[in-house]
Amino acid sequence: MKSAGEANTFLGRIALALLVFTISAFGLKVAVQPETFERYTPIVIFHAVAMIAWLSLLASQSYLAARGSFELHRAFGRASPFLVLAMVGSGVLISFGIGAELGRYEVTVVNVAAFVTFTPLYLVAVHFARQGKIHIHRQAMLIGTLALMTPAYARIVQVAGLPDPLAIVMQLPITIALASWFDWKVLGRISKPVLAMLAFSIAVIGAMGAVLVVFFLPALIAQIEAASA
Repeated sequence: MKSAGEANTFLGRIALALLVFTISAFGLKVAVQPETFERYTPIVIFHAVAMIAWLSLLASQSYLAARGSFELHRAFGRASPFLVLAMVGSGVLISFGIGAELGRYEVTVVNVAAFVTFTPLYLVAVHFARQGKIHIHRQAMLIGTLALMTPAYARIVQVAGLPDPLAIVMQLPITIALASWFDWKVLGRISKPVLAMLAFSIAVIGAMGAVLVVFFLPALIAQIEAASA
């Protein structure tokens, strides 16, 4: 079982890895397909900055707590709702904009599902931080953030020339593996709150999958067939 400082440092390293991976994935996409940079409108850039700021905040908050800088940690925490509002609000607007512009409402469904997972878990994290249940707070922040990683996975999938739905397939095992690994390293077991949060995340993905199958299955089949041809 790790101490609180070690647990916070561990979470900080995971957050930094997610930050580096996200920047690398989007950077690789632009490097391989430069024409995609044309889609970086002001609101997309705003959302990208907000997302990078969120991952940076998750990492910095973890390291601040590890060093015992709790006053600064709380100050950033109190300001975080404004960042979350900017990140989620711009993300939802972009998601619906893509659906309307390109007729790809399946992308809208996937992205909105990510925010539907993230937002309640963020609120859960805030709640348990106020109650002093810090490990649940950490895990809610981690699992909620992992729900937002699908667009980064999608960039890797697209660069590899694979069907976009594989990004969704990637998200679930990565989320379960990282959350379970964190729990096991910190507590030496998988805790019930983490199982509940993972169940919630899986349930949202399941609901999203059902919507995609019902409304977008023909398009998904055509995309997979085109990629495998």
